[in-house]
Amino acid sequence: MEHLTLYVDPAWRRPQLQHSPLLYPFWGNPLTESQPFWKQLFDRRGYDTTYYSITDDPLKADMVFMPYSHSFSLIVLPELLPLCEAEARRQGKKLLIDGLGDVEQPVISPNALVLRYGGYRFNRELNRIQIPPYADDLLELYRDGEVDIRQKGEKAVIGFAGWAALPMSLEMKTLVKELPTRLRSLINDNYRACKKGIFFRRKAIKLLRASSLVVSNFIVRSTFSANTQTMSGAPEGLRREFVENLLSSDYGLCIRGDGNASVRLFETLALGRIPIILDTECILPFSDLVDYKTFALIVDFRDLSDLAKTVANFHASLSSEEFERMQQRARDVYVRYFRVDALMPHLLQEIEKLS
Repeated sequence: MEHLTLYVDPAWRRPQLQHSPLLYPFWGNPLTESQPFWKQLFDRRGYDTTYYSITDDPLKADMVFMPYSHSFSLIVLPELLPLCEAEARRQGKKLLIDGLGDVEQPVISPNALVLRYGGYRFNRELNRIQIPPYADDLLELYRDGEVDIRQKGEKAVIGFAGWAALPMSLEMKTLVKELPTRLRSLINDNYRACKKGIFFRRKAIKLLRASSLVVSNFIVRSTFSANTQTMSGAPEGLRREFVENLLSSDYGLCIRGDGNASVRLFETLALGRIPIILDTECILPFSDLVDYKTFALIVDFRDLSDLAKTVANFHASLSSEEFERMQQRARDVYVRYFRVDALMPHLLQEIEKLS
């Protein structure tokens, strides 16, 4: 498939509501300054319209597209999904749904294909299309796109700047909320991966800081820094601190957030740094096209206690040339596969496979 035409009924549009990013090139960017990083990303760069378009003529369409995200529609526009499903059936075409978000609600529709960035390998949906979380090209913003290749030192320098501390009140609420899943993990070990990411981050940081095998370069924050309602400082200052932290490190510690995905993983790749991916049963996007082991260290969450030793051994196993190649490879795969303007041709391949 070289081009995709999506049918969107104009009657489905609600101008006061935030539509899917797939429609930003056509309907404009509805993001506000409360989400400064994502707004800036889509103001600068969006999906490549060379590969797709929208139409209000069903005869010209390849698929039907629901213009608002699934989780949002369930709350605000509950009538929309049935309308879109009925239209797709009437046209005899697949329905494409934006199911992106930390909380994934099931889509019970045999005719639907659903975009996701989280989820778990042990209960993966058959109609899922995995794409990366949206991550801006930080190297382009702060270094004119030029990778600053680090020379290999004796010890691995591991960077992290982000949310990894919880006040006791919030921790107790989170533990109570997670109790059913934690009890389920006593029967099925895979469900241990479903803990809120901050618990994995906190443990990893503690273990790495306590080890003499690696060098820790950590900035631990007690708030989420992607939204002005939760960030603890000026947006630009926080992001610049994040960028400088990673650029002064060899590796970036990439651990899931509330959803089972890491924006930090793709920001690390953008900056040309080697990600340490804590694999919490993650579904990595485009994994049949991209060999993650050529630019990342993947560590199973069950082996978290040995993280420092694993990183140290991995670092020692690399020649200076291999270490430098991994950094450049990280940058290259981000630009070719994971940057927003690179997503559409790979997305079309995934759609074609499932159609």
